[in-house]
Amino acid sequence: MKKKLFSLVFVLFVFFSRYAYSFETTSNNSWVNFTDMKNVITIAVDNSNSIAYCGTSGGLYVVGLNNGNILKKYTNIDGLVTTDITSLIVDNFGKLWIGASDGSISILNYNTSSWNYIYDIKNSNEPNKIIYGFTLFNNFIYAATGFGIEKISTVTYNFVDAPYYQLGSFTTRSRVNSLAIVNNTLFAGTVSGIAYANLSLNLNLPSNWINYTNPPMDANVSIVKAFDNKLFAGSDSGFVYYDNLVWNLYPNSGFSNIPVTSISPVGNKLFFIAGGNVFYADKDSLQNVHQFFLAGNNGYNTLASDKNNNPIIGLYEGGIAININNNNTIVYPNSPNRNSFNFVSIDDQGNLWGAGGLGDAGFYELSGNSWINYNNTTNPSLSYSNDYRRVFLRNGTIWATNYGNGVYEIKQNIVSYFNPSNTILPGIPGYPNYCVPVGMAFDNNGLLWCSFFNSNSSKSLYVYLGDTTWFGYFNMGAVPAYDELVIDSYNTKWIVAKNQQGLYFFNENGTLTNTTDDIYGFYGVGAFSVNDVLDVTVDKNNTIWIATNNGVFIIDNPLGAIQNPSNPPAPQKLGIISGNLKVPFTENCLSIYVDVLNQKWIGTSTNGVFHLSDDGSTLIEQFNMTNSSILSNEIKSIAVDPRTGRAYFATLKGLSSVQTNAIQPVTDFDKITCSPNPYLVPPNVDMKIDGLVENSSIKIITLSGDIVAELTSPGGRIATWNGLDKRGKYVPSGIYIIVAYNQDGSKVGKGKVVVIRR
Repeated sequence: MKKKLFSLVFVLFVFFSRYAYSFETTSNNSWVNFTDMKNVITIAVDNSNSIAYCGTSGGLYVVGLNNGNILKKYTNIDGLVTTDITSLIVDNFGKLWIGASDGSISILNYNTSSWNYIYDIKNSNEPNKIIYGFTLFNNFIYAATGFGIEKISTVTYNFVDAPYYQLGSFTTRSRVNSLAIVNNTLFAGTVSGIAYANLSLNLNLPSNWINYTNPPMDANVSIVKAFDNKLFAGSDSGFVYYDNLVWNLYPNSGFSNIPVTSISPVGNKLFFIAGGNVFYADKDSLQNVHQFFLAGNNGYNTLASDKNNNPIIGLYEGGIAININNNNTIVYPNSPNRNSFNFVSIDDQGNLWGAGGLGDAGFYELSGNSWINYNNTTNPSLSYSNDYRRVFLRNGTIWATNYGNGVYEIKQNIVSYFNPSNTILPGIPGYPNYCVPVGMAFDNNGLLWCSFFNSNSSKSLYVYLGDTTWFGYFNMGAVPAYDELVIDSYNTKWIVAKNQQGLYFFNENGTLTNTTDDIYGFYGVGAFSVNDVLDVTVDKNNTIWIATNNGVFIIDNPLGAIQNPSNPPAPQKLGIISGNLKVPFTENCLSIYVDVLNQKWIGTSTNGVFHLSDDGSTLIEQFNMTNSSILSNEIKSIAVDPRTGRAYFATLKGLSSVQTNAIQPVTDFDKITCSPNPYLVPPNVDMKIDGLVENSSIKIITLSGDIVAELTSPGGRIATWNGLDKRGKYVPSGIYIIVAYNQDGSKVGKGKVVVIRR
């Protein structure tokens, strides 16, 4: 073997010396986040009136008001602290202040793409840190928060003589929803009514605040806004204004006692959202109210104005409506239909599928960089509920489980559904037509199996035999809350039973419709000494991995379960080696996934993602909101694309993805590439060696034939090198040959890299 290898090195030396080098660079561990940016909560227009900033529950996007083009999108990867935006304002210096639900304030200089941050509220001990609104006065920003009012300098970003906790006689630390300034007076809309005080007074003294709580302002006051030298206020039960002398009901009685949620001046008109619709009136005839009609929307969230005195309307899950060439135009980025991702899977073409697990979410497909949303609005044939729990694409057919309406099959754009109305699939007790399949998996023969969360037929596991025919199997014990379903190489179905039940296993013994020889059994939660079993998967060694509220358990011999179902193999608790000790893994684990390298990915409820070695003993990496750009620490589902190595993490705040080395190996060597190339040492990142066959061995060789480093791949297409030689020292500058070969030496690949010492 050594003679063959060194002969190859000589050939490579001659080959490389005759050709010029091309250098390649790639990013390492690059994050991409996908969020729903249609739900516009707050809008701000820049000082030039040329762009609108749209704050959403999934981040920020910027729209050109002249043409409706989306100029930029921002998530936490692009500078935001968090994507759940609650308030926006542009200061006198043209900087955008962005308030968020976690109390953070991000300050964007759009022209220079630079950021500043204020973390004081986020890092405080206040129970409600949400920033509900801003108002500007000279070089100060007043922030409405869940515990009172803060005053911040727009020059120094320092807090000034605040917070104002006690607003008159209102309860200390009352939530403030909105702020406005009229004639040097600061008005605060709170959960208890309106508080106002002259800015020349000491606002820390409760006695300097006046409270107004006459009906309808005795309810939650959601909005206060200055217009025509007056203060207008809307609450959950009415609409009033203050003319600097007295408070008045809105002069049109039809709007004095209905919920008003947003108000905005638009030129000489007052626009407001009342009772779920948009209305407007001229400042000189407030009693003459007109409805503003906008077709095809789901609801209205907020209002603003453009430079031509046209309204800008923030829509519930519909983007913004702006006026372009006298036409109302809806603008929002392409995105998943909702931030909620309850489940993800990847099809044979590398497209990602996500199930929302939310009543109005539907399910989504990420094809390339574009989202396609499936729900009963985009696809009217998908009738009834939009609550989907699982979705797969197999052999060109989409299969989805709908919580309430059964199983959906979409083939060549033709939708078929299976539920109690047209099949033997069950309803639930008391509601015979309400069908709740959850888990879904294909067995070794390509048959679809579904588990049901509840059943009125004493059967909660069904197999689809084709041609609308289903066959059900009687429950194994008490009526279970079946959930996740996986199938091992013996065709045994492993079924999570939630609500403090455990894990079922079932094997039809090769006879689908003969139940007399069925084999089944049950691991109660006591078998794991946990409160709940939450997910299950099977790895490439046919080992069963079980996620629970207290760590992960492993069943090494699933065959033993069907050989002796009354005494199945005992699950073993996963431990991770730390130092020289094996430490129990005790995270609350919601999801578990096996990648192409048989490595394990575990999603937790509060601590993000743990990426473990194939046997689970070694922590490769961990991703959480502290050390990465992941959107949430609560991970509902995980999928890793074997073609690209990109890992996807499903959360209720959107979908996060990161590039990994878990890439399916090539079947034969073609070209080995190295990146970055040239490689600078000491390095900032490890060098990637790409293009490997399974279980490759790699040698780093000088042009004179000396082997400076030897590596093994983790099993996939990519290995990494840190620039160190066998002695643990960085190699000198020069050209190095990369030689890789499979286990028996029958396949050999070659590459090259230039190393530059800093």
